[in-house]
Amino acid sequence: FGGASLLALTAMQSVPTVEPGEPMLRASRGSRALRIAPMLALLVGAGLFFSRPAEPPPSDIKLAIGKPFVQGIISLFDMKVDNILLQKPESQWSHFAVGMLAFDLLIDIHMELLFFGAQATLASAEIDLLFRGERFGTLSTRPCPLGGGGKIKTQMAGQLVVDQLDVFQKIARAVVHEDEFTVELFSVVTVELRGTDNGCILRKDMCKTIGSARIPGVTFAKSVVLKGAQGFSVEMGALKLTDLPATEPAGKALISVDARVTNPSTFVLKDLDVFSIDIYTDDSWPKTERPAAESLGVKFAEVNTEADFELGRGQSDWFQVQGFLSVPEREYDLVKTADVLNHFLTSRPTPLIASIVGSSQPFFAAAATGTALRAFLPGMTDKFGGCTNIVVRAYIDLDIPVAVASLLNPLSGTTLHQYLYVALSNPFDATLYVCGLEAEVMFNGAHVGQVSLPQLTLEQAIVLPPSERGFLTPNAYPIELHATELPSLLQLLHDIAPQPAGKGVAYVDLNARIHARVGGAEPILVYRQVNVSAQLKQFSGLP
Repeated sequence: FGGASLLALTAMQSVPTVEPGEPMLRASRGSRALRIAPMLALLVGAGLFFSRPAEPPPSDIKLAIGKPFVQGIISLFDMKVDNILLQKPESQWSHFAVGMLAFDLLIDIHMELLFFGAQATLASAEIDLLFRGERFGTLSTRPCPLGGGGKIKTQMAGQLVVDQLDVFQKIARAVVHEDEFTVELFSVVTVELRGTDNGCILRKDMCKTIGSARIPGVTFAKSVVLKGAQGFSVEMGALKLTDLPATEPAGKALISVDARVTNPSTFVLKDLDVFSIDIYTDDSWPKTERPAAESLGVKFAEVNTEADFELGRGQSDWFQVQGFLSVPEREYDLVKTADVLNHFLTSRPTPLIASIVGSSQPFFAAAATGTALRAFLPGMTDKFGGCTNIVVRAYIDLDIPVAVASLLNPLSGTTLHQYLYVALSNPFDATLYVCGLEAEVMFNGAHVGQVSLPQLTLEQAIVLPPSERGFLTPNAYPIELHATELPSLLQLLHDIAPQPAGKGVAYVDLNARIHARVGGAEPILVYRQVNVSAQLKQFSGLP
């Protein structure tokens, strides 16, 4: 008996305990085997102890034998988290009113335990949650079934109450940006072993309290590895501008962008509701060593997600964000905004940063505000094709023989001063005001002229309705044809001459600066107008 008692005492002392805040190390297979051996010895000693005639009361035996036995099993197993579902509780405002946050969690877990010899349940508990040694909240759980041991899958349901917002925001950043991270759980819990009808290995009189035994004071200390979202891999669709009722010319327009994200994290994010997002240019592009939050350039749009927004795991469906262009009237900001539109109109992807401003859900507002995600806005033709020129055709008022004779006469100079009409298109779905134009005329790669439209006020501006194609200006504008590249200029004049002498049309490129107003902003659009057709006005059918 003495040897058995000593063996039992040794086994009880071998069970590790972990205090709050202590680091938790994952046991190796070797150390796990060393820790199992004393428990097996404990069971042998317990059997010898029970065979003696004089026995302590069953309740004392259950505590003396049951607690170390259960503690050993709880301490040894590794808990793996497969999925965490977050959804809003029925009420969270009582917590919010006192500076705390609350959200419901449903955690899918799997584990491999030693056999209890009975059906076990982890009773309701208050579990402290720590991130990198700092506590951020409490998980109030409902009873969690553990089965009889072996490999099991189960669920832990409860409510997360956050009372340390600064630490909570750190773990929120880890969820968004990191590949994986670790969260520590600590509590002192009660384990319930259901009695003889469920296969209890103890004698009948030891499980006679309604067929079950409650083992209080069991230390529950676990480290769980969770997957992060790795920036969510944001993908953007085509940008669209739509007119809204306004009291000023080309007032605010509705901006809408389709987007989808990939969520490889452990988390399913329900009840995100409405997220407010500011869209910035990427100030560090093309060098992206700096984090997105430190690379915010010029804000040019404010958008919101749709109501009832949520994100599951994997790639999401396309969803839409809508808002307004929002550009300060500073020249630098206007230039940067124009760069976004220039890239868009020339079918080049534009690096942007989406910065989360807030959410209609206080829990997610605290978690996500300030989070910045990189994305690329695709060029216009990447999604739906078509010409993105604003200048599409030019009609020159010119006498070809007189022009050629003048250019070949060394006494007449090297510049021809003429007039032309232009046909303009609007690649946007919102009204476009053209307030000025300067363009270098290129033919076969050579400079052959210069076009200039005077600066116009909004009252004088050329107004192009949404998606207008080929609006002919009512007035003629000056064009200068330069003979610095005389062979190229003569070839241009030959091509625009009517058939059979020429082709009747030539195609030029314009390196253009277009002063515009659209959606309440006034960008200077600087991009090449490709394959602009040039014809003689008198042979075009125009009056």
